[in-house]
Amino acid sequence: MLSIIVSWRDRVELGRALPGLVGAAEAVAGDVTVVSYGGDPELLAGQLGQGAERVRVVDTGARRYFHKARAQNLGAGHTAHPYLFFCDCDIVLEPSVVAGLVARLEREDGTFATLAGVRESETNARAAGHVTRFGYELRLRTADGRELHIVDHEEDADDGTRQAPGLLLVRRSDFLAVDGYNSRLHGWGWEDQDMIARLTLGAGLRRIEEGHALHLSHDDQARIGAYPPVQDRWESRDRMFRAALANYDRADFRGTYARDLEEEVGVLVREVAPA
Repeated sequence: MLSIIVSWRDRVELGRALPGLVGAAEAVAGDVTVVSYGGDPELLAGQLGQGAERVRVVDTGARRYFHKARAQNLGAGHTAHPYLFFCDCDIVLEPSVVAGLVARLEREDGTFATLAGVRESETNARAAGHVTRFGYELRLRTADGRELHIVDHEEDADDGTRQAPGLLLVRRSDFLAVDGYNSRLHGWGWEDQDMIARLTLGAGLRRIEEGHALHLSHDDQARIGAYPPVQDRWESRDRMFRAALANYDRADFRGTYARDLEEEVGVLVREVAPA
C-alpha cells in the first residue's frame, strides 16, 4: 500500500532511523526505498547493516552535489505502491502515526498530509541565544481563488519542537498530477514547501497535519554541506523561495518528475531480498 522514500547522502543518522522506517512501512504492507544521490556505498552499507535486505536502494553513482528534489523523484519512479511517504533520513517514525495518516487519506478524498511536527533529540540543537523561537507565516491567493497557508518555524529552543513540511504523504496519482518534485529548485530550504504549495494551488488538494516524530539533531554543515556552496542556509532558502514564487506567479505548478526519470536512466537499483 505504501512506499516510503528516503533521500540520502553520507548522513550517519540513517542507521538509527532505519528500524522505524521499516516498521512503519511493514505495518501497512509497504516498503522502504533509499535513494543514494552521490553517497558513499560503504558508508551506506554500514548504515543499513542487517536491515539492508529489507530496503530497496537506488544508487545514482558519483555526483558533485546532493539534489533532494531529483532524488525524491527517482525514488518515486522506482516504487509501485499507490501511496508515497517522503521522509528524511534523520527521522525516527512511530509506525502507528504513519498508519493513521494513510487511513485518513483513504477516507478523505482530495487530501495529502504532512506530520504536524517533530521534536529534536537534543533541545536547543541550533544553539539559540536571546531569540528562542523564530518562525514565519506565508499566505498566497491565486487568481482562480485557491489559497495557501503555511506556518513554519525553526526549533523552539525551550521545548525542541518545530514543524515538519518535508514529511509528506501523498497519493501517487496526485504526485503524478503535479509531475512530482521540482528539481529546478536546487539547494536547501524550499523544495518541501514547494511541493505543499503546488499540491494546494496547482492540484487543489487540502493539507492534513497530524502526528509527530523524533528528529535526530545535527548541525548546519550536515544540513547544507552537500549542496552547492552558499554563505548559510538562509541564503539558500531565500533563493529557492524567490524562484518558486516566480513559478507560482506564472501559474506554473509543474514539477520535473518525468524529465528527471528520463535523464536518470542509468541509476542502479538493488531490490529487496525475497522473503
